[in-house]
Amino acid sequence: MSLLELLPAFVGYIMCGLAIIHALLDARENRVQRLLMLITLFVFGFLLEYNGVVSGNYIYASEPVMLLGIIPLSVTFAWVGIIYSAILIGERLKLPLWQRILTTTLITLSLDWGMDPIAVELGAWTWSFSGGDYFGIPGFNFIGWFFIPIAYLIPYELSWNKESKKLKLLTINEIDGNKSLGRKLYTCLVVVPIAMGILIIVGLICRIQFIYDLHWIILWIWMFFTVIFAAGTIVWKRFNLKRTKWFDLIPPAILLFISYFYISYSLLLGLFNLSLLMIFTTIPILLAFIFSLLKKRD
Repeated sequence: MSLLELLPAFVGYIMCGLAIIHALLDARENRVQRLLMLITLFVFGFLLEYNGVVSGNYIYASEPVMLLGIIPLSVTFAWVGIIYSAILIGERLKLPLWQRILTTTLITLSLDWGMDPIAVELGAWTWSFSGGDYFGIPGFNFIGWFFIPIAYLIPYELSWNKESKKLKLLTINEIDGNKSLGRKLYTCLVVVPIAMGILIIVGLICRIQFIYDLHWIILWIWMFFTVIFAAGTIVWKRFNLKRTKWFDLIPPAILLFISYFYISYSLLLGLFNLSLLMIFTTIPILLAFIFSLLKKRD
C-alpha cells in the first residue's frame, strides 16, 4: 500500500486527536464526563459501521488497522470527530431546541453530500448494490447520515427535570456540570443502546424500496436544501460563533480539515467535478470556521 493510499486513513486519527484535545481544554471541571462522551461516540461509530458492513450494504478497503478485520479504525475515529464537532457547533449557535437538532444534523449531512462520492471513487469503500442515483450511492445512505447525529445527540443530552417533572435536552457544558456517578453510568450504559435502537428503526424503514433508493431529483433537491439551510442558519446566528477561547476554533477546524483534505485529494487525482461539488457542500463548515475566527469582546 503506497503512502498516497494511506493518507485518507490518517485523517480519522487526526480528527479524533483534535476532539480529545478540545475535550481536555473545554471540560476542565469534568474531564471524565467529556472523555466518556468521546468513548461512547467511538463505540457508537463502530457499531453503526459494523451493522452496515455485516448487513451487506458495503465493504471497506483494507487499512493497516482493521477492527474485527472489517472496519477501519480510522473510520471509527472519524465518527468521533464528526459528531462531536457538529454537536458543539450546533450548540454555540444558541438556537431553539429543534432548530439546534436540525442544524447540527444538516451540518454533518453537508459534509457527506460531498465526501461520499469522492471516497467511493477512490475505493475507500464499495457499495454492494450499484446504481444509486447520487453518484452510484443509494438514497438510504443520506437518510442514515441525517439520523446518525440525532440518534446520539438526543439520548446523550436527555435529562429529567425534577422541578417540571419533564424530560429536557441539556447542552454538553450543562452535562459536564453534573459530576454524579449516575450521569456517568447513564452515559456508559444507556446512551449507545438507545442510539443504536433509533438507527435500527430507521434502517427497517429504509428497507422500503422507494426510501432505500430515492430518485435523483429528490436527492439533488435535498442536497441543495441541506447546504443552503445550514449555511443560512450559520450566517443568521454568526455572532454567537465568535470565540471566547482559542480552542473554540477546534470543532469547525476538525470538519474543515476533512473537507479540504478530500477536496485536495480529489484535485490531485483529477476528480475535478467531485472537487467542485465538495467545495459547495463545505460552505456551511467554512462559514462556521470563519465566524469562529472573530473574537468575542467582553
